[in-house]
Amino acid sequence: MKIAITDSNSHISRQWAILLALTAGHFVVDCFPGTMHTLLPEVQKDFHFNLSSGASLLVYFLMAANGIQVVMGHLRADKTRPLFLYLGLACSLFLGGLILLPRTQSSFWPLVVMLFVCGLGVGMTHPEFLRSVHTLDKISSAVSTSVFMAGGVIGFAFGGWAATALVQRWGFSMLWCFCATSIITGLVLLFLRVRLSQESLEPDAVPISSAQAVPFWPLYITTVVAGSASSVLIWAIPQAIDKAGFELTFGGFSVMLFSLAGGFGGMLISRYAACHGELKLCTWMLAAGVPFGLLYPGLITHRGSVALIAIAGLLCYGAYPLMVSMARQSRGGNLGGRMGLIVGGTWLIAGFMPRLLAPVAQKTSLNFVLFLAPLGYLIAAGMCWYLRANMKRTNNQ
Repeated sequence: MKIAITDSNSHISRQWAILLALTAGHFVVDCFPGTMHTLLPEVQKDFHFNLSSGASLLVYFLMAANGIQVVMGHLRADKTRPLFLYLGLACSLFLGGLILLPRTQSSFWPLVVMLFVCGLGVGMTHPEFLRSVHTLDKISSAVSTSVFMAGGVIGFAFGGWAATALVQRWGFSMLWCFCATSIITGLVLLFLRVRLSQESLEPDAVPISSAQAVPFWPLYITTVVAGSASSVLIWAIPQAIDKAGFELTFGGFSVMLFSLAGGFGGMLISRYAACHGELKLCTWMLAAGVPFGLLYPGLITHRGSVALIAIAGLLCYGAYPLMVSMARQSRGGNLGGRMGLIVGGTWLIAGFMPRLLAPVAQKTSLNFVLFLAPLGYLIAAGMCWYLRANMKRTNNQ
């Protein structure tokens, strides 16, 4: 009996060690999109791009990072070795090529190519990261998913802040620091011999934890709406802060707080959500954060307003890990395909929002766009409420 208990504890400890390693890897790869968002004002100034050109660069990067997940997420469903994970880490190194380009508008398309390849690298790691998390059967889905997703959120936040601090002081050459972390991450995961969950290609064979599983496609649409609101905020906040006359690092700091708060919000609520219903918690978190988001644009010229956007992030952005956890347990397609869509597909569509709203911001103001964004969370909250009510009616029949 003692041997069995010891073996069980050892197995759980190893799973936690793997989860923490995967979370650290997620932290590293998501530093890259965080860097792209907050350095955009400086890139625009350095290369003499206008607001729309800068937004286009971001769209190309996000289109690659998220589109590749939709295309590749369902592939290699019967494989256990994380080939795309290591390949993606290698492709992320292309971000370092930015320091080699001449600082003229003619560098736009070479920069697009470099960022597109870097985005492909960042994106292709995510489905296999999540499939690796799915092998950790001794840790509840809500907890393991929230911890893993928090790593990415914190990486996005840290990357955004650290990049502005490093580049403002030492220039774009410091981007090689982020590239070095990709190499270290690959070596660590290789040493741990991380493996992927193996699954059937037949949709009906995907295990479902309970009859209360949320239907995937309505959940996906809801996640896209909420993700679009987050995408617009993360793009517009550093731009609006730059226009308000604050230093570059304050824009990075503000996005960092928004993202960090979201990561911690997902982790803090994960155990409670596992017991009381993830969909229910998503509804209330999204709705509760809207007032703080609506107040923020009117007070953005005051440094203290950063607290408002942090609270909005804690509640609204913090609901996203719960949505990913629900997608892991939902019906429709295989696990890799669902993960590619809920992570990559969500941000692929959401990534177009800054480009679509850039002309609106130029004609009106960035503050107006910032005011519109939280309404997306309100719509998503309404969709969660409707989905929950519809599931109750179905189960009662």
